[in-house]
Formats: sequence, structure tokens, C-alpha cells
Amino acid sequence: MSEQSPRVQILERLLAVVGAEGARAALAKSHDALSNVELAALGHTWEGYWARPEQCAPAGSWLVWLLLTGRGWGKTASAASAIVSMVERGEVRCIGMAAQNDDKTYDVNVLGLIEASPPGFVPEWIDGESKLVWPNGAVAYAYSPEAPGAIRSKNLDLSWLSEFQSWPVATREEAYLNFSFATRKGGARMIIDATPKRGHPLLVRLLRLAAEEPEAYRVTRGSMRANYAHLAPAAVAKLRKEFDGTTAGREELDGEMLTDDEAATVSMAVIEASRAPLPALRRRLVSVDPAVTARKGSDTTGIIDAGLGADGRAYLIADYSGKHRPEAWASLVIDLYLGGRCDCIVVETNKGGDLLTRNLRAEAGPRGLSVVVLAKGAQWMPHNPRVVYVREVHARGEKSERARPLTTAYERGRCRHVRDAGLAGIEQTLTTWVPGPHATSPGDLDAWVHAAVELLGLTASSAPRETVAENLTDEVTPWAL
Repeated sequence: MSEQSPRVQILERLLAVVGAEGARAALAKSHDALSNVELAALGHTWEGYWARPEQCAPAGSWLVWLLLTGRGWGKTASAASAIVSMVERGEVRCIGMAAQNDDKTYDVNVLGLIEASPPGFVPEWIDGESKLVWPNGAVAYAYSPEAPGAIRSKNLDLSWLSEFQSWPVATREEAYLNFSFATRKGGARMIIDATPKRGHPLLVRLLRLAAEEPEAYRVTRGSMRANYAHLAPAAVAKLRKEFDGTTAGREELDGEMLTDDEAATVSMAVIEASRAPLPALRRRLVSVDPAVTARKGSDTTGIIDAGLGADGRAYLIADYSGKHRPEAWASLVIDLYLGGRCDCIVVETNKGGDLLTRNLRAEAGPRGLSVVVLAKGAQWMPHNPRVVYVREVHARGEKSERARPLTTAYERGRCRHVRDAGLAGIEQTLTTWVPGPHATSPGDLDAWVHAAVELLGLTASSAPRETVAENLTDEVTPWAL
């Protein structure tokens, strides 16, 4: 555990000596002796009171400060407080800032700087010009990495790039380069905050530069655990129970930057431990990620036969992925649907849209079968030998994010491979595919992800909300919590 802030150390000593009620009374008495101005000043005393040592800006003439930590560590408060201090001292006059998009830039950067500014020095937000202006004339301009061209218009002496791991893939490189070129006045400093993300090329590049020039590129690492005093205990306990020991937990909670070997979707050791005979099934389905064509060099059509066991686990029963013509995969999928008494066919519609379901209808019609598309969010229907139920899904976001819940499900023992089922192909994909901006599209993996999501109801986790700790809610509560 890292060293706690002076404020938390005071609270811990009070709690140890006089308990919660005594601590509350002591704090109330000490605060009653302060004027409103003094209380407001205390609420914005970041260094030396609220901040842990590692949350303070590095000393020296650094160029980049990379806050690469787990969620809930306090990155936004650290960056915003450091910038406001520089503005107050007159060290920076022209600032550029951005998060994932316009809305996030306002919610994170703009509001973060407003809240970090002490009374009497609060900046004014000028909406029509997307800028903050402090009383001393310093200005912070809000940008979005979705519109990188606009970033070229200013000469900046500091840039704050927030939630860097989640910038849009298509424009993040250009946006980062434009911020780098624009930040050329005064100390020409950058503050970048991010949660580690395996295979992220810009984070990997920054860490490499930090290893080569540690004085110019300062890196602060940290875990959610470091900020326990400012997080809801129940939320932290829930996240730890669900994700401790998983790759998602190591990245999102502990702030680890995983290597390429660790970044594969599933390890072979986990797969070997998952092998089991096929049990009685509650549900069975076929999942398809269709390729556009079956020509040489085209993607593989992923076709996965999967089921939900009576034990509540998802079972990978068979893998029929390969180079299939549209009519061939449709015929095969309907055969599997009927032969396995499945309750639905899950089809990814990203590449073919409505044509994919029409393809199934074209094959089902001559057999006397009707095809029914389940409404979004509708409950699955029991197997009907005369009706083919179809669940259409449209995959959104990066493949690394879509596959993350599957990785966690494996690590939590919620996925099983049917023993002796001949799953070498999908297992090769699972143990070797590493997400990244130029990673090829593995159809078998996508089909298995969609099947597991349908069977297990997998969803991405959310970050814990930060709240006042220790139930001492009548004490001075700063913006930083």
C-alpha cells in the first residue's frame, strides 16, 4: 500500500484513538474554529493535505508526466490540481485538453479544472469558444481527438490528454501528433492520464521513451488500492471479488501494463483446466460471424456450436469455422440448429446486415421452415423444429474490448471446452490472438464471444464511484473526492 495523504493519516489516527464518533466530534470542533474562507482554502489544499505523495507533479524539468494507473486511483484530481497550481504561479498561460470526445472533454477536463480551482480563482467557461479563462488571463482550450485537425490552431505551453487509452483508434495517432506539435511554448509540457491497455501502441511508445529518457518522461504507476480511503468500500469489494487475478483486474484495477504474451485472450493452462464432458444442457445455440466472401484471402466465417450447462457454465461444443460460401454456411448452420435442438442462431450483422438473415431464409424455405428474428432484448424461445429463431447482434467498439468479458469468464471458470471435441482451431486463436489496432479479424473468436455473451449475459464492468470514506460525511468534503 502506498503512503496515504496527510488528511487520511490524520483520520486513521483519530479513528484508532477515539473511534468514529470521537473522530467526527474532533473534526467538527477543529472546523468550527475556521472561517468560511479558511475552510474553502483547506478544501483546495492539494499538496500537503489531500494528495498522496505520488499524486503530486514531479519535480524538475520534465516534458511528459504519464499517469498510468488503475481506475479509481485519482488521475483526474492529480492532473487538474497540478495544472491549476501551474496556472496560479503563472507558469502556463495557454493549455490544450482533450478526453475521448467532446462530452468527455467537458465532463473530465473542463469540470476537473473548475473544481480544482480555489475560490476567487475559478475560471469562466465560454461555451461558444470552448475555452476556460482564469482571472489571471490563462486559457485552457477544449478539443476532441475525433477532430484532430482543430488541434493544430494554437501554440500551447501545456497539454492535458485524459483517458488516453480510450481515444478513438481511427484518429488517436493524428490527434496525439498534433498535440505534440502544438505544445511548443514555455516548458512545453504534457500530462497524460490513462488506464493500461494491452497492445496500445501509443502507451507502449511512451513507456519505451520513458525507459530511454527517464528525466524527461516521468511515469507514475498505481493501483486502485492506493485510493481506498476515497472509494466506496462495497464497490471496491465487489470489483475485487469479481476481477482479482484476472487480466481485466490486473489492467483496470491494479494498473498493470501486460506484455504481448500475457495479452492473448486465454492461456492454454486455463483451457486445459476447463476441459469437461458435455453435461445436460439448459440451452444450445449456433453462433455465426459471417465473412463477406469465401475467396482466397478473405476472412474466415466463424461458426460455433455452444450450450449452457445445468451448472450455469458456457460449453464450447464444436467449431465449424472455415472458408464457407454464403449458401454453404447457411445450410450448415440450419443443420446444426435442427440436429442440436438449438433455441436460436446468433448472427453478427456488421458485415452483411439484413442480407445474412435473408441468406438463412433462402436455405430454410425449401425445407418448410420459417425464420423469426427475435426482437432486441426479447427472451429466447424453446426449440421449435419448424421455426428457426435468429438473434441478430451488431458488435460495437474495439475487438479487444468485446473479447475482454470472455477472458474474464474463462478466468472465473465460467467457460468449458467439451473434452475430445476437436477444438484445436479455436484454441489456437484463443491462445495466440493479441488485440491491437492492426489485428486481423478472427471469425471463430467473434462467434464464440457472441455465443458466450448470449448464454452467460456477459457485460463489461464499470468503474467504482468515488465517495467520502469512513462515513465522516459532515467534515470538509473537497472537490477531489
